[in-house]
Amino acid sequence: MPRFKVLKGVAHNIGHSFTSLMNYAGDDYSMGHILRFARETGCSTLTIDFVSGRGQPACLLGEPISSLPEWYTEMFWRMVETSGSSRDLVRSANLTLAYDLRRSLPVVINRFRASPYVCDVSIIDVRGKQYRATFSGSWYSERDLRTKLARTWRKLTMSLKKGKSKR
Repeated sequence: MPRFKVLKGVAHNIGHSFTSLMNYAGDDYSMGHILRFARETGCSTLTIDFVSGRGQPACLLGEPISSLPEWYTEMFWRMVETSGSSRDLVRSANLTLAYDLRRSLPVVINRFRASPYVCDVSIIDVRGKQYRATFSGSWYSERDLRTKLARTWRKLTMSLKKGKSKR
């Protein structure tokens, strides 16, 4: 018999997976790509509806993470089934990731700035009971950091080369 109680664990596990260092795509973590898109567009909140399989707004889901909503929707339903529950018990389920683009926190590496985030997962069962998991922290874009470090390295090597040619 499918169980309701395990949905709290599903909410926790899907949110933990989404915000983890195992969620990597292309040349950065998915969270870093979303942050970079958020900074470029000014849209700071991504929502994935696991019932429809859609993510909004589209401006936060460019390549290489355009298929992130579909991937996590499949993972969500697999978690529901393998945990001992059923699709039939879930009325709605979504993940909301919000970055605070107005605040930034220092990162030790090269004075780079990280943005705080809150990731909230909510599942509502057919009885109307809600199961939630919330994760918070700060994140920075690995791609932006690597670009900044590469520029710094090029400037350093160029100045060293100029210094050697004067000898």
